[in-house]
Formats: sequence, C-alpha cells, structure tokens
Amino acid sequence: MKNHDHFFPRTTFTILAFFMFLSVILFNACEKPSQEHANGITQQDIELMKENHIIDLKDAVKAYDKYSKQRIKILKDTLKKKYGTNFKDTRTVWFDIKTIKAYIKYIEKNTSEAEGLQFYYSVNPDNSGKQKNHQTFFIAPSMKNVINGDTIQSGYTIENGKTIFLYEAFKKYSESNQTSVQKASFFSALQDDDGFLLNDGELGPPFGNN
Repeated sequence: MKNHDHFFPRTTFTILAFFMFLSVILFNACEKPSQEHANGITQQDIELMKENHIIDLKDAVKAYDKYSKQRIKILKDTLKKKYGTNFKDTRTVWFDIKTIKAYIKYIEKNTSEAEGLQFYYSVNPDNSGKQKNHQTFFIAPSMKNVINGDTIQSGYTIENGKTIFLYEAFKKYSESNQTSVQKASFFSALQDDDGFLLNDGELGPPFGNN
C-alpha cells in the first residue's frame, strides 16, 4: 500500500502555489490599466501624441537652421549694438524632467480648469545676472476663453485667489507704462506668490545646454 501521508500535503502545496501564481498574473494584468488611468495617460493617448506631435530629425534640423537664418542672423547686429559685441542670444532653454513633472502635478493639484500649457517667448530682465536680456520663455496653464467672438486657449494664473488671463495682464501693464506711478500701482495689486508661471530654466547660451 502506498503511503499517502506526504502525497496530500505536497499536492495541496502545488495547488496553492498554482493559484498564488495565477493571482499574481491576474493582479498585474488588472493593476497596469488602473495605474495608467490613475495617471491620466493611456496607451492610446501616447499613440495619439506620437502621431500628432513627434517630428523627425530632418524636420527639426531644418526648423533650427531656418530660425538661425531668419531670426538670429537678421537680429545679430542689432542685438550686439544694443547689448554689446559679445552678446550671443539664447537658442535653448533646459529643465530637468523632475521639475516638469512636478510643475504639471502642481497645476493639476491647484487648478481644475487647466486644459493645456501655453509657452510665452520673452526676454529676461536686467537684474537676472548672466541671463539678463537673453531670450527665454515662461509657461502658463491654459483654458478656453472667448476673445472677440473666437474661442481660443488662453494662458492664466492665480493672483490673490483670482483667475487672471495673461493677455489682460499684458494689456494693463502696457497701459500702465505711461507713468511710473501707474506701473507701481499695477504691481502692488499683485501680491500672491503662489502663481502658476514656470520660468528660470538654464539657458544656452550663455549656459551650455545645447
């Protein structure tokens, strides 16, 4: 007669191990989609992004070269006359990925209206060290806004708990340039430090991220 004392425990262990293995597979299969949806990005989103926004190297090189010839070359002498013979304007702005991810999370956490990001070309102020007077950009969240009957994406920020569209702030600042008193009044009304505008990346040149 066969001894079954060790057969049943061994069989039971095998069955348990199999079900544990199956549970892990099923859990991972279910977990992956839930993580994708939790992050707000699905594989379909990635495919659409690639289809609509990724450009190939040939187009990037052509665009960079066209900017050199139709912007930098034309403006070079004017900028050197204004800022000095050694002036060389910015061609790139660098942010580390962690900062960009943190910025997007900060936007998602603090404003529910954001539908995209708007990039604004700008020039650094005179008090910004080596970067002063160099071309740069800043980023703002954007949402739909109706201007002159057209629905467009408008950049905005929050000041003193109030949503402010940037085009309105630009217009008011331009109007306030008439007198220093009006300009001081414009800035004194903006006191909140928790806005949504991202800047202060590393520029090249004068910095070396090319």
